[in-house]
Amino acid sequence: MRRVAIAGVLWLGFCASAAAQTAAADRPGPYVIDVRGTTVSLPQDASFFPPMPRSTAVPSRAWGLDAGAHVYLVQFGAARLGIGVMLLRVRGTTSPAKPASTSGATSSPAAPATTPDVAAVVTAVAPQVSVNFGSRAGWSYLSAGIGRAQVTSRTSAFAGTTQERLVESGPRSSINFGGGARWFAKPRLAFSFDVRFHMVRAGGDVTPTPGTTLVAASVGISLR
Repeated sequence: MRRVAIAGVLWLGFCASAAAQTAAADRPGPYVIDVRGTTVSLPQDASFFPPMPRSTAVPSRAWGLDAGAHVYLVQFGAARLGIGVMLLRVRGTTSPAKPASTSGATSSPAAPATTPDVAAVVTAVAPQVSVNFGSRAGWSYLSAGIGRAQVTSRTSAFAGTTQERLVESGPRSSINFGGGARWFAKPRLAFSFDVRFHMVRAGGDVTPTPGTTLVAASVGISLR
């Protein structure tokens, strides 16, 4: 009987150890690399752009890429804690409407544009601490961190100017927070998405700009 009891205890211990190893193997991670297309809302405050006529159309949305890498280190209750960083770069443009052509009219030099082309670029570096829920096959997460972001805008030459104009906000402190998910259709390849808010601080000595919040939505793949 004693031998049976000892054997039972050893069996339970073996089962518990195997279950723990299986649970550990099924946790999110151990790392991922993200590559995604992204779209970002652009600030509309005039101080982010060079001086231009009030009728000028400015871009409200930019498109580009984000890339990131994350590792998952510590189990905290039902969640897995991770750390990582995301790099984002997007560009938005607008151009004045082209004048309607007149059929049969003699060719003549085009009149100079009365409003400029406008381009705006956002660059952000966003370190993050994440809380991840799920399994190795797929998980959702919430994350936040403090990084840097910069908005650069440019206008082309137009009537009354002879050269393009540039405004750079310079690198600003930026708090980012958001969430997303990853689903692994294959052992090393997943579909992923992320929605993130970048709260960029006001500042600037040469070109002061106000604080602004940029909203980014990204869709792409994750690799491990």
